[in-house]
Amino acid sequence: MSVVSLFPSATEVAAALGATPVAVSHQCDRPPSVTDRPTLTGLVSELDADPESVERVVAYDDVYYVDGDALAAPDPDVVLTQGVCAVCALDERLARRAVERLELDATVLDVHADDLDDVLANVERIGEAVDRCDAATELRSELDARIEAVAGAVPVDAVPAAGAVSPDRSDPEGAARPRVAVFDWTDPLRHGGLWIPDLVEIAGGESGLAAAGERAGKVSAAAVREFDPEVIVVGPCGYDVAGAERAAANLLDRKSFEAVSAVRNGRVYAMDGTAYLNRHSHRVVDTLEALAAVIHPDRSGESDGRVRRVPVESAERGGTSDRPTEEGRSGSVTE
Repeated sequence: MSVVSLFPSATEVAAALGATPVAVSHQCDRPPSVTDRPTLTGLVSELDADPESVERVVAYDDVYYVDGDALAAPDPDVVLTQGVCAVCALDERLARRAVERLELDATVLDVHADDLDDVLANVERIGEAVDRCDAATELRSELDARIEAVAGAVPVDAVPAAGAVSPDRSDPEGAARPRVAVFDWTDPLRHGGLWIPDLVEIAGGESGLAAAGERAGKVSAAAVREFDPEVIVVGPCGYDVAGAERAAANLLDRKSFEAVSAVRNGRVYAMDGTAYLNRHSHRVVDTLEALAAVIHPDRSGESDGRVRRVPVESAERGGTSDRPTEEGRSGSVTE
């Protein structure tokens, strides 16, 4: 079976099931074995640098294009794509347009996800599409076990009960269910949505700025101050952990956040947004474990470098030039 993938999350899952795509998108970078595979997509903004590539374009939108020659060459049986965000990665409509124009006899699978249940279900959906059902069942079982392990490590009093009295929050590291904010963009501020609130809740935190299934939305500084998060995680789309660290430092540099509990108590963290917050592959369970390590460090152990604590004094090294802006977001982020 010939499988190709047009976005990173599907590539990661297919590879984990033993069906590594024979060709991938320009954004696919995991596992490392896919980086030398033929590239199927690119940014429209870069076409001028390679005039010959224009002749190979079979479908495009304002951000991405599909290379018709590269897509037709492997004669794919399955084309994996997504419909979550047309800015984050090439979307389903563009994929279907390319397949139709090339008259390929291929199944186009939209690996869509609104919440954690969808993310986990996609493991089995991809497994069925690429004829790896047994491997998908095994991987799903492993993921479920890891999720249960995280949930089991959360303090009993972190599970909210009807009529329960709010816990004593005098200890900044020991709050039973600390309020958590996860920002996937910082200018304007956007709180992670879809499956991110699910992960925060399972990890023992309170996600009060977004609900599971809701898309990432803008959040005002006033709303953040009112929620008063005790833990802040910054992982902008398209940024590795070093870039996220700079973005977090810039966030700390804003006077509007000086009184926020997470800032006052030194519980602001940077996370690799590209690898852990913006993709909905099976590795969201890695994200869950990393979040648990910063929400309840006494119960969950180390985060293995996936998350870095950002010292409040690091804000002095910040500066608006490193702050991710809405303009820089388009076409540079990864799903």
